This record gives sequence, C-alpha cells and structure tokens, in this order.
Amino acid sequence: VKDGPDDTGNYFNRPGKLSDYFPSPYPNEEAARAANNGAYPPDLSYIVSARKGGEDYIFSLLTGYHDAPAGVVLREGQYFNPYFPGGAISMAQVLYNE
Repeated sequence: VKDGPDDTGNYFNRPGKLSDYFPSPYPNEEAARAANNGAYPPDLSYIVSARKGGEDYIFSLLTGYHDAPAGVVLREGQYFNPYFPGGAISMAQVLYNE
C-alpha cells in the first residue's frame, strides 16, 4: 500500500493493514462511471461493520445474481440481484461457479 509522506516528504510502500481503505481500481470518478454503466461504485471498505449482518449482505450480493423474474424490466447495463435494494444493480456479476 502506498503511504506517506515520511519525515523527508517521500511516499513509500508498506504491507496493507486491515484498517486500510480498498484501493480504487479506477483513476477517477469518470473512469469508474464509464466502466460501470454510469454508476459510481461505492467504497465497501467498512460495509461489514456499518451494516447489521454486513458479512451476509456482501456474500448475498456477490453470489445472488439471477435472471430477472417475469415482469421485471431492467435498463440496458443493469442486472437482477434480489439482495440489492430494488433488485436492479449496475455492477456486473463478478463471481461464477464454473
């Protein structure tokens, strides 16, 4: 993890700690939105401690993708996940059981 500055003003790399934020895979908000169908992905670093049952929520969200049931209409670039409020999520499925 990049950290610093040290006493001489330089940045340095160090091993990650549990209290570190997740590093963003995108250089800025615009790049993040472009890669996620216009949605800006939230920082989930503290979701487990911020939400009751956070561990179960993350597990369910990451493994809960399904085909949309009859009558549910999704916009282009959305996916059905019953564990996400409203069921329509812009984050594509990231885990597969292959």
